[in-house]
Amino acid sequence: MLKKQLDFLKLGDKGFSLCEIVKALSEEYQTSERNIYYDAETRNTWQPVLTQLFDLDKARLVVMNRYDFLYRQANLHFQTASESLKPVYLSKMVDITDRLVSLLGLETLRKNRKQKNEPYLWKMSLQKTSH
Repeated sequence: MLKKQLDFLKLGDKGFSLCEIVKALSEEYQTSERNIYYDAETRNTWQPVLTQLFDLDKARLVVMNRYDFLYRQANLHFQTASESLKPVYLSKMVDITDRLVSLLGLETLRKNRKQKNEPYLWKMSLQKTSH
């Protein structure tokens, strides 16, 4: 559905008429023309949400690139710093890594995976203790 709506916007941006868009998308997605017309009628409700989603991805990418740049700078300084300054740069690198993990949601993913595996791990520990 999301791809269909994105294609709807792309075809509209390219200057295709509504009739042409409906014909092309109904054939491509094997759906009725009425469904495509419905998308056109409700466009003012789904287009802002769709646009906002892609703006968030763009913003996330900009922040990730900035963190990557800062990490590389800290790493470069770490490699050339005196022994007394290395902990400062190492601390910055760890801080940037933590922020990237948060930004990407990897910590949440790890927690979810751990919660899924807890019953399995508990069962395995029971089997080990019963032998």
